Amino acid sequence: MRLVITHGHIFKNAGTTFDWALRRYFGDAFCDHRDDMPMRRRGVEYLQEFLEENPGIQALSSHHMCDTSSLEGIKSLPVFFLRHPLLRVLSVYSFERKQRSETPGAKAAKKYSFKDYVQWRMEPEVGRTIRDYQVAYLASGKKIPNARNVNLNHLSSAAKRFEDGSLVGLVEDFDRSMTVIEQELGKHFPNIDLSYLRQNTGRAVKSEQRNINYIANELGEVFDLLVENNSFDLALYRMAKESLEKKVAKADNFDALLADYRSRCEALGGDKKRA
Repeated sequence: MRLVITHGHIFKNAGTTFDWALRRYFGDAFCDHRDDMPMRRRGVEYLQEFLEENPGIQALSSHHMCDTSSLEGIKSLPVFFLRHPLLRVLSVYSFERKQRSETPGAKAAKKYSFKDYVQWRMEPEVGRTIRDYQVAYLASGKKIPNARNVNLNHLSSAAKRFEDGSLVGLVEDFDRSMTVIEQELGKHFPNIDLSYLRQNTGRAVKSEQRNINYIANELGEVFDLLVENNSFDLALYRMAKESLEKKVAKADNFDALLADYRSRCEALGGDKKRA
């Protein structure tokens, strides 16, 4: 059966870096899919047709990846990266402030302070970009209206990704995640090399808690509202951390695998631009 890596490229979750690694290894057999409307409107029906019309594709990335479980004659190997939902907020804001776009988010980020932007994003009629966005994305491709809150059923659906063969990495633990993903994909693509140079670099990386403290100080009373509107994303993130730790613990000689992976990244110059 044909195998295709399907990367669900979540906005501001190091997806461009992962795509860079896929393109470096697969070359023309990698597709960075940008024809969003057919994927959004027709879902797996469109993806089935697209892959059949492009038999050479071995890896595909899309910001609007559909549920691939019902593909016929093609086995999907789904990959996602999650980011700490509170840290992700600052990255989204910084990106949209610089973005040359007329989207509501880009306009608001240029107009508002960080605090006012987050307050605006918490409104039900505004896109859920920083409101339990990652649970909504992983919940089996279900489209959840902006005004409807994510609930336990959506979290349960998203959590099935840890059991259905999907590979879920963490932005904050990128190298270890990539090492695990490389080993898993290597079962299907022997000698796959996913070493990388970091793409779309933003502000310098500080400690996780230091960044959270900074965000809390900047947002004041809005911080509690942000946490409330990301309670399911926070739960999913904790599950992802536990899942990664279990995979690391089960791997033979993981420290050696990680050291080898990092040395390959450094050979590309990755020691200067690491995720």
